[in-house]
Amino acid sequence: MEFSAMTLNMFFPSNDSPEDDHHVISLCTEQSIQIAELGFNPWFTDHHFRGPWHSNPLQYAAYIVPQIPRDRHVGFGVLSAPFYHPVRLVESMNLLDQMTEGRALFGLGSGWSGTEAEALGIDAEYHSSGRAAEDTLDVMLKLWKFRNGDTPFDFEVGGNRGHIKRRVMPAPYTNRHPKIIRTATRQASLLKAAKNGWPAFLGIFGSDMRQQAHDYRHALAEANHPQSVVEECLRWCTADWLAVVVADTDEKARANAQLAQNEMMAIRRAYAGKHGRLDGPVMKAKPGESTSADYAKGGDLKGIIAGSPDTIAEELQKVADVGINHLMLRFVGEWAGETRHVCETSLNLFAKEVMPRFRDIPPLRDPLAIELAPA
Repeated sequence: MEFSAMTLNMFFPSNDSPEDDHHVISLCTEQSIQIAELGFNPWFTDHHFRGPWHSNPLQYAAYIVPQIPRDRHVGFGVLSAPFYHPVRLVESMNLLDQMTEGRALFGLGSGWSGTEAEALGIDAEYHSSGRAAEDTLDVMLKLWKFRNGDTPFDFEVGGNRGHIKRRVMPAPYTNRHPKIIRTATRQASLLKAAKNGWPAFLGIFGSDMRQQAHDYRHALAEANHPQSVVEECLRWCTADWLAVVVADTDEKARANAQLAQNEMMAIRRAYAGKHGRLDGPVMKAKPGESTSADYAKGGDLKGIIAGSPDTIAEELQKVADVGINHLMLRFVGEWAGETRHVCETSLNLFAKEVMPRFRDIPPLRDPLAIELAPA
């Protein structure tokens, strides 16, 4: 199995004055290197106006790559496709793919609603419906396929437009295009990811992981991709654990989880009191409640996975039994706060006592090798 960890998790600054920016960037660099040295692939978020490294994660990743072991990947969870001009995003992804020789994992999705989309001039309904991301990805696919001598084409997506008559440079290092992992809370996005030969995030934000894995793999098998594409999809389809705490005992893990949750929610409340509403991811929320409201109440922390290494391994076995090969972990505990020790303990215990139990499990090669029914 493959393991990745998010740097600074879902960071909100407790103090966001300009004088803090260099310190926070240094903390993120420190954590990224530590994550990589423990055996995880460091991942970065893509946000604006709430964290000094979020706003250009591709540039930041290029800075981190030379400082970590060469067998690590870097990843993005996720790049908000509608926030970019498609040509610039394809250029940037291709360049990082070349520079890392294929060791970059590009989570792609809609991103967050609210302040970020507003600042970038994206229509709120167009963005929240998911159409902005789908339209942008459709243009990106055309750009990856375009070759000099092809018939020029025009595009217009959101506020961006272009007239294409030459190929994007550089080309990707990876065959077809860089490694994409598609967010797929909507069934249509899940099936389209399989059709396009893209790995997907499965079971996130309350989705049924087993049902999604079943539907995705059957669609992948029906798409008749080359075996190399199928194997890449099965290697990088991803389960995303939004909140994880590991400690020596279950009781200590639950206590640490409560400490971390208390600090995280206090920071969010203070941030909201200073800046107004908290934005949230573009995803399904409770009926009658916006995703931003759900996030502000700690919706991402309600399913916290906390326990001893043995307990965490039992939970991870459920992911392995479904045949998902890549786990993205978000260890709670404020790296810049009082609960940093919670995060560090979790990272070290998972790396030393959980990861070795699953490292040698190979990814599936046949999408129908495991027949799944809903849990």
